[in-house]
Amino acid sequence: MRSTPPFIRRLSDGAGAAGAAYRAGLAAALAQTPVLLGRAVFYGVCLMVLITFWDKVAAHRLPGTLAARLPAGGLGTYVGVTEWVTLSVPAVHFKLEDDIRAGALEPHLLRPKSYLAQTLAGQAGFMTARLVMLGAAGLLLLALFARTWPSVPTMGAVFTLGVTGAAIGLLLLTLVGLTAFWLRRVLPPMLIVQKLAFLLGGLFAPIAFYPGWLYRLAWFSPFGAHLAFAGAAIIGPPSWTGFATMLALQSFWLAALTALAVLVWRAGLRKTLREGV
Repeated sequence: MRSTPPFIRRLSDGAGAAGAAYRAGLAAALAQTPVLLGRAVFYGVCLMVLITFWDKVAAHRLPGTLAARLPAGGLGTYVGVTEWVTLSVPAVHFKLEDDIRAGALEPHLLRPKSYLAQTLAGQAGFMTARLVMLGAAGLLLLALFARTWPSVPTMGAVFTLGVTGAAIGLLLLTLVGLTAFWLRRVLPPMLIVQKLAFLLGGLFAPIAFYPGWLYRLAWFSPFGAHLAFAGAAIIGPPSWTGFATMLALQSFWLAALTALAVLVWRAGLRKTLREGV
């Protein structure tokens, strides 16, 4: 009887440990129901303000301005989707900063499971709870504002691109957190990434409104894959070709950012083991 190859056994053990960390993170998030409800209320307040603003702008259809190009109903649903993705991503960068600065990595390095993989899996559990809670709140707000719910195919496209985009956002913040190996404080890189997400991710307005060169830059950047794709799907449901293209770009950035995070993590560990915290 053949034994399981060591590589397959390690992969299976790692997947099992990551699954356990994911379930623990999900359970921890669900145990903090008041926090989830508070985030949903904050999400609702943001949307009410932004939907009212965009409805006012769209109602005037000012000639010679971008208001004339707004879709029916303004950008309320668009902002709802991009904010849903943004607010669902947990602040993994602050956890990484705290652990690196406090020297809390050493106990984890003695364990057979990867600290980085376990941390990301646990944060993914938190993110899942937020995606579900805020998604339900967004659908409720659509009903309260008397907006028509998107079709089932559109909702499926938005859900798929939104969840994948949130995973990209988690990896971007992970890279921010890993800069603590060198910078000690992650606030400066966090602000840079945040502002790039606002601009290139099209948080408050579709990147289709941008000049051609900026639109292309945003489209092929990880920030566009993080936010803009899911938002674009709610305004104009993509064709299957368009959906597949966006999903392929998101898959590329997931793989690239994961590989980059592993490289930065290993470089940071080498620095820590050589120089100390």
